[in-house]
Order: sequence, then structure tokens, then C-alpha cells
Amino acid sequence: MTSPTPFRTACLAASVLLLAACGQPATSGHDSSAASAAAAATPLRQLARGDVLQATQAPVAASLPFTATLNALTSIEVAAEIDASVREVLVREGETVRRGQLLARLDGETLQQALVEQQAQLANDEARLRLARLKLDKQRELYQQGFISKLAFDEVDSEYRIREGDVNARRSQLARARKSLADTAVHSPMDGVVYARRIQPGEQVSRNQKLFAIADLSQLEATASIPARQVAQLQPGQRAHFRVEGATEPFAAQLLRINPVANAGSRTFNAYLRVDNRAGRLQAGQFVTGEVILREISDAVRLPQAAVRDADGSAPWVMLLDGNTLRRQPVSIVLRNDSERVLAVRGVEVGRTLLAAPLLGLKPGDRVALPR
Repeated sequence: MTSPTPFRTACLAASVLLLAACGQPATSGHDSSAASAAAAATPLRQLARGDVLQATQAPVAASLPFTATLNALTSIEVAAEIDASVREVLVREGETVRRGQLLARLDGETLQQALVEQQAQLANDEARLRLARLKLDKQRELYQQGFISKLAFDEVDSEYRIREGDVNARRSQLARARKSLADTAVHSPMDGVVYARRIQPGEQVSRNQKLFAIADLSQLEATASIPARQVAQLQPGQRAHFRVEGATEPFAAQLLRINPVANAGSRTFNAYLRVDNRAGRLQAGQFVTGEVILREISDAVRLPQAAVRDADGSAPWVMLLDGNTLRRQPVSIVLRNDSERVLAVRGVEVGRTLLAAPLLGLKPGDRVALPR
């Protein structure tokens, strides 16, 4: 085998050096540029419209929830004043009546006859009284002239007093007869709605028998049962709102009074709320769910509880969007409404965009795309 020439040896050495140079690692500046390019090329995670919200300033109230039944504040049952048969009934359940309106007529024929009899007897008694008066005046003259004794005059005077008493008694009897006859017409004692009618024409009713039930529905009252541990938070005058089934908007109420004695069975306290129902949109007997407003703040940012992380801890925070980058923002909770699941917070500017709830895989520093 022939030995290599000097020229071939030089070429071989140059080739080795070139290959070594090509195999050297890149510089650190090139590494940084490559990382930036790779990050810029990473696709942004697209957020849906329901994933974000804007911080808004709205009232938030701390409240005490309750359930209750609406009842008429004023109601009355109309009873019969006499024993009689029913001739006519003029109203039915659900009808609105006014004070003094005729509701029913009872049979008054017998009472009319009794009234005429009393009038006739009163006329007789008054005639006897006039005659007794004439006798008394004549006997007084004779007595003053000394023609009759004191005993004879006293007898005439006593007879007159008896006749006078008979007339007064007869007048009282006549007044009762007139009242009994007037009681055959049954009138409403108040403005309201008839919610019970318990008689029919032809029935026989007795004195004190209930005929109608009437309620004034312009003012309603809700009776709420409050647990003993929470009743100390209530004060008369506090506002409340509630909802009824079938209605979309809430109704207003006001706490009027609290029963200081607990219910024996449940150990709860009854709280009474007044409801203005002059518009007639509510009915007695409806079941309601509502809240008594304990405290209200109107100048804080209102957020759903789901948007605040660690809301029950010592360092709550939210996930803000700075451009396309998520950032952790500490907040302070000023007020909590657990029934509506909203919070009043400070530390977030009004109008800032943030995540409405935690999203799997997203953390502070991640880049996202806002919904279009």
C-alpha cells in the first residue's frame, strides 16, 4: 500500500476541522430569539362569551332569607243578627264590595208585624199618659186649693209616673223591633273582597251564624318564621323583598314587628312584614320566598361568587385580563349575599374584564383571546 502524499494529508485535516466547526452548539443569543419566536407562535386559548365579565358597580345587600304566607291584614266575618230564613243573596266569592253594600236579605215578615204591633201599643200607652197628665194637673190644682188630701194627690202622681214608665218601655221595645227588622238587610261592614259565602236562598239561619267572610286585600301581611340565632339581626323598619310563583319581578315589604315569644314547637320567632297591595297583584294565601335587607352597599363592585377565588379564605383574588394575558388581582370582600351568590368587592376597577369562573388549565400568565 502506498503512503499518502502531503497534499492529501492537508485536505483530510481541513475536512476534519470543517466538520468539527459545523457540529458546535449555537450561542445563547440565538437560544433566546428562538424561545421568543416559539412563544409568539403558541396559539392563544379562545374564550367564550360566558367565560368573561366586566366589573360593574351595583348595589349588594346582606340579607336574611325567609319563607312566608300572605294573609289579609284586615278581615271580618259577617254574622246574622236574627233568626230568619234567607230570601236573597246578592254577592258571591271573589266579588269586591264597598262598606254599607247590601249582601243579603232575610225574611222580615214576622218582624214587620211585630213592629206594627209595637207601634200600636206605643200609641195606646201615649194616649193613657196624656190622660194621666191631665188628671195630674187637675189634682194638683185641687190639692193646692185644699180640696183633696196629700194622699189622693200622691196616688194620681204615682199613676202618672207608671204611665210614663210604660211609654218609655214601649219605646225601647219599638226601637228593638225596628232594629230587628233592619237586621234583615245584611250589609258589608268594610271595603274588601268576599272570600267566603256560607248561605243560600231558602236556608234558615240563626242568630250569630256566620254568613260571609270579607277581607281587605289592599294591605297584606306576611308572617315569617325566623330561627332564634338570627332574630337578633332584625329591627322593625327594615326593608324586604320577595317573590311569588308565577311573577317575574320582586315585590317590596317592610318589617313591622317581631313577636318576642318563640313558637313552642319550633323555637322560631314570628316576624311580620307589611305589603302594599293597592295594585291588587297579590292574593291572600300565596306562598312567598324573600329576604330581609340587613345591610346594603351601593358603591362597591358587584361580582358573582364564582369569579372570586379563595372567597372564604384570607386572601381572595380574581383573574384579570391585561390585554391578552391573565393576571392575579387581590381583592377584599366588603359584603356577601349568599342567597343571590354575589359579592361586593374592592380592588377591581369598574369596567375591567375578568374571568367569570375558574377555567381548567388556565393560570396567571397564560395568554387568551377574548370572544369576538
